[in-house]
Amino acid sequence: MKYKARFAVVACAFVIARPVLAQQTQPPPKPFEGSVALGFVGTTGNTETSTFNAEVLATLRSTDWTHNGKFQALGSQENAGTKAEHYFIEDKSDYNLDLDQYLFVKGSWLDDRFSGYKYQATAATGYGRHLANQGDFTLQAFGGVGYRRNEDINGVGSSDGIVTLGEKLEWKLSDSAKLVQDFTTDIGGGLTSSVFELGLESQIVGRIATKIAFQARNLSQVPAGRKQTDTQTSVSLVYAF
Repeated sequence: MKYKARFAVVACAFVIARPVLAQQTQPPPKPFEGSVALGFVGTTGNTETSTFNAEVLATLRSTDWTHNGKFQALGSQENAGTKAEHYFIEDKSDYNLDLDQYLFVKGSWLDDRFSGYKYQATAATGYGRHLANQGDFTLQAFGGVGYRRNEDINGVGSSDGIVTLGEKLEWKLSDSAKLVQDFTTDIGGGLTSSVFELGLESQIVGRIATKIAFQARNLSQVPAGRKQTDTQTSVSLVYAF
């Protein structure tokens, strides 16, 4: 009986300690990490066309803050003439209230000649929450209020207050594959802008991977002759650092 009691105590202690040990074995997040993705398609012959896409992601972490920066570019030329261009830059900074909650500020600038706008600039602040944070799988959602300024290719400008909502998911499928998905919508009195992104990264060797990505951008109102939804499907090489 004495040995059985000792065994029961040791077993209970092991069961209680397992989650703590598992949590301690997970490596802490890096203070800085980022990636650069590049893709290109070119054709020659009857029509000479070239299309390129680029994306730069960077994350900087401290005890209280997490800063996420993003830059995206897309260009298309045909017979040495520019057909369309798309440039997007964004920064989202989160102030951690605890492990699950944070306050954020974010700003973005979009120059998208595909959709018929010279630029769209937004700034917003609000509250976010990590709904799941299990190492290999993370999910967060956020919402807030802000301000937006637009100007279309005809020189017509407008500004309004917005409500911003979004979510972001990261799922490490294996040691060499990762799925990322995020959605953001800015709802204003005169215009609602929504972006959905989905990407699958597969490691080739070392820090180099391939990324298959899909993006859909929708505007509730566009200049005459333009479509409300633009989509982009790309295959890129990614270097992570």
